[in-house]
Amino acid sequence: MVLIHGFGFHASVWAPFAECLGADYTIRRLSLPGYGKTPAQTGPLNGELLAAHTDAHWVGWSMGGLLALDAIRRGHAPLSLTLIASQPCMVARPDWPHAIPHTTFRDFRERVRRDPAEAMCHFAALTACGDAHAVQVRQQLDGIDLPDRNTLEQSLDLLEQADLRPVWAAQAVPCQLILGTGDALLPAAAATPLQTLCPAAALTCVQDAGHAVLLSHAAQCAASMEAFLRRLP
Repeated sequence: MVLIHGFGFHASVWAPFAECLGADYTIRRLSLPGYGKTPAQTGPLNGELLAAHTDAHWVGWSMGGLLALDAIRRGHAPLSLTLIASQPCMVARPDWPHAIPHTTFRDFRERVRRDPAEAMCHFAALTACGDAHAVQVRQQLDGIDLPDRNTLEQSLDLLEQADLRPVWAAQAVPCQLILGTGDALLPAAAATPLQTLCPAAALTCVQDAGHAVLLSHAAQCAASMEAFLRRLP
C-alpha cells in the first residue's frame, strides 16, 4: 500500500493511519520531492513519481489524490485508489463550485509568497478547522517540518492547474472516497457530484471530521479502507 501525502506536510502525517493497517499490509509512505528528506526537483510535480508503484493500492490525501489521478492519466494504474479529503479538481471553476474558491486560493498563494511560515500556520488552522479533534490535529501538524517556498509554489501550481475530472469519470480502477463532513477546504457537498461522475466509487463520509480526517479519525479511515479492499475481486 502506497500512501501519498498532501500539500505542505510530508509522509509522517500518515503515521496514525499506517499504524492501523501495518499488521495486514506492507506500507510505503512516500515523501514527495522537496518534502521531508526527499530532495527537491526543478520540474513540476506529476504522476510519474508513482510509475514504479503500480503493484500496490494507492491512498492519496488531498494533493496526493491529484498526483494519483495524474499517474493514472499517464497510464500507471494501481490495484485500487482511495482518495481521502481529495478530489480531481481542487480549485473551483465555473462548472465546478465544489472546491476551494478561486479567490481564497489566490489569497493563500500570495500569503506563501510573502511569508511561507505564516502561510503554513494559517493552512494548518484551516486543515484542523471543522474537526471535533481540532486541537489535537493542530498540535500534530505543528510538529511537522515544512518544505521551502519553491516546493510550496510547485505544489500550488499542481493544485491550481489540475482538472482531472475526465480521469476520475473514465477510470477502471476500483476507487473509494473518504470525506470529512466538516472539511473547511473541500466541502463534503462534493460527494454527490463526484459519485455522479464515477458511480462505481465507494463513499464514506466521516462525521465531525475536517480536512485532516486521516489524522483525527485514523482508525475509522483505516476500517473503511479495509472494508473497501475486502470487497475487491
